[in-house]
Amino acid sequence: MPTLLTQHDTIRAKHPVREDFAGWSTGSGRGYYYPSKGHAVRAFDSALQGFDLHLDSEDLADFYGDDGRKIVAVHDEYKRLVGWAVLSWYRMPSGNYEFTGYLA
Repeated sequence: MPTLLTQHDTIRAKHPVREDFAGWSTGSGRGYYYPSKGHAVRAFDSALQGFDLHLDSEDLADFYGDDGRKIVAVHDEYKRLVGWAVLSWYRMPSGNYEFTGYLA
């Protein structure tokens, strides 16, 4: 596995964590329509945990409304900021949520 971080302690541009994280977006390889916003956020966070990263747990409570966009800090195992997760959602007529996520 390539080194996760650059010399500036940010996630490398071509690191596999980026593709794995985005892979949980609706319509991608593993992504699907989520029954709740919480299910989606946990799926994206689990992708990060496989690389010893995690979403900022103090910033996960306010995914307001049926559609929106939120930027959440991504931390390493030492609680250092290493990037940002951009999550967008839309509630479908079925009640399920469509989610798109990428790392910036």
